Amino acid sequence: TKYWKPQGVICTTDRSIRHNILEELEYDGYFPPHRVFPVGRLDKDTSGLILITSDGRLPNSVLRGQAKQPKTYQVKVDKKLRLDDLDHLRN
Repeated sequence: TKYWKPQGVICTTDRSIRHNILEELEYDGYFPPHRVFPVGRLDKDTSGLILITSDGRLPNSVLRGQAKQPKTYQVKVDKKLRLDDLDHLRN
């Protein structure tokens, strides 16, 4: 299943943490019949696509070890960046 995570949602399945991803899935009307796991993680203050699976092996096999893939981020900024800013971010 794919889920567009809004800002403020935490990519955890720990129900003791407020605004966890399971709580939000249920709020959106999705009640999985099995335990589910997010594939990957987005910070609380970001939004984006998260894959949800009932196969707990998938997140570990995709995100760790030899199968680990590089991450790509798309960022919006609220001001023009200088070359010094970009150099700082790259290093």
